[in-house]
Amino acid sequence: MKRKNKSKKVRVHKKHIIALSGAIVALAVIMALAWFNGRAGQVGRLVTFHDRGQEHVILTHTTTVRDALKNAGITIDSHDQVEPAISSKLLSTDSAVIIYRSRPVLIVDGASRQKVVTAAAAPSEIVKVAAIVPLGDKDKVTVTKGDFITEGASTILTIERTILAPVKPVFQPKPNALTPSRGAQLYTDSDSVVHRETYYDLPMSIVIGSCGGGDYTIRSDGAKIDKDGYILVAANYRIYPRCSVVDTSMGPGKVYDTGGFVLRYPHGFDLATDWTNNNGR
Repeated sequence: MKRKNKSKKVRVHKKHIIALSGAIVALAVIMALAWFNGRAGQVGRLVTFHDRGQEHVILTHTTTVRDALKNAGITIDSHDQVEPAISSKLLSTDSAVIIYRSRPVLIVDGASRQKVVTAAAAPSEIVKVAAIVPLGDKDKVTVTKGDFITEGASTILTIERTILAPVKPVFQPKPNALTPSRGAQLYTDSDSVVHRETYYDLPMSIVIGSCGGGDYTIRSDGAKIDKDGYILVAANYRIYPRCSVVDTSMGPGKVYDTGGFVLRYPHGFDLATDWTNNNGR
């Protein structure tokens, strides 16, 4: 019995040590910011860069994304994309900057073969860069890894212009789904595109008529969905046309709406939920 009690005490002590370590790290960051601000007499900012699956964090006094990139020693190619835009101002003391790196993509569309250099990851965006016939709702797209030496491209996008029977979305909870407590998060979709996800709670009775009419309902997790089960999503119409289907952390969505947030986060998604009003509308 004495050995068991001793083992239990050791486990408790380990938990306390881990919790204390986390608190010390958080306190150290706060103290570093305070010292940094006080020493220079300017506002210090933590900027986290998301680049090629890696995170790089710097502490800086700069006020724009362009200057923050310079301070971090990160170079951007003319075909690369940065979100928020490289000319944007850093509005908070803790900012996230997403870098989409360009690469050569070979598009195989029937007998046509075309190569483009782009940072776009979603097939619909790549097709727009190539200026070919837009993808139809029933076209099949396959993205595979290419051999740069033999094909001159690191990615191959193959299009099959076929007619497929429509399939209703299936809601499958994801471990990294957006929640009211998170409020905002970064989500990487099935095409490896990083989206800044947020949520909003407004009446959707008008916009629901944009894609075939009907009404919307509230799913068990609070998401507002259309008659086919798609989450109502606000997005950038230039990248994600109205009524296009998108992948979100809460499951398949359909673009019904847009918002001013797309100016700062072109790939951002705002998911319609009932989390704020809790009134079923």
